[in-house]
Amino acid sequence: MFRSFIHNTARKFLIACTLMTGINAVAMAADLHVQLTDKNGNPLSDAVVFATPLKGGLPPPDANARTTIGQRDMQFSPYVTAIRAGTQIEFPNFDKMEHHVKSFSAAKEFEIKTYEKGVTPPPVTFDKTGVVIVYCLLHNWMRAYVLVLDTPYFSKSETDGSVLLKLPADGEYKIEAWHPQLGAIKPALQQTTQVSGKNGFLKFQFDFVPVPRKNKQS
Repeated sequence: MFRSFIHNTARKFLIACTLMTGINAVAMAADLHVQLTDKNGNPLSDAVVFATPLKGGLPPPDANARTTIGQRDMQFSPYVTAIRAGTQIEFPNFDKMEHHVKSFSAAKEFEIKTYEKGVTPPPVTFDKTGVVIVYCLLHNWMRAYVLVLDTPYFSKSETDGSVLLKLPADGEYKIEAWHPQLGAIKPALQQTTQVSGKNGFLKFQFDFVPVPRKNKQS
């Protein structure tokens, strides 16, 4: 009976520790709200904000991470994609026309030769950080941007220029903001901030007005 008492006490202690750990993890999580604008103060969409903690490491990448950039209505969709290095991307063709997907970028050079509607070629693994610009060699206005990152803490801005970053804990972070108009050469904007609690806020203002996305008529 004494052994049973000890066993039950130890079990309750372990459960309590587990619950407390969960509570602490929830309490430590932090939200950072970011507002992005162009040089005129207008909201900037299709920008990526990403965070890197200045202390501690990053969690291991998801070995099964995969996403999609389709060809639809004679455009790549989505136009901007942010991923962590090691992620696979599929390029399905939903158009009536054939497409030929190609990248000349140093971060990932690849080619998917001409394929028809309804075909999804084997995925491409993006294993190096950087900016990858994707083209269709048959339709020169078609373009997509892939930002490949080390960190898993990133999000893309909405049409109102807002971004919500879900961060794992309070602490000091390097926050960076990138837009396709910066391309692969110009550096992302960056700030260092101390994140604490649920209501952190930052603002980034870029020094340009975004050029409209090219289409078949332009």
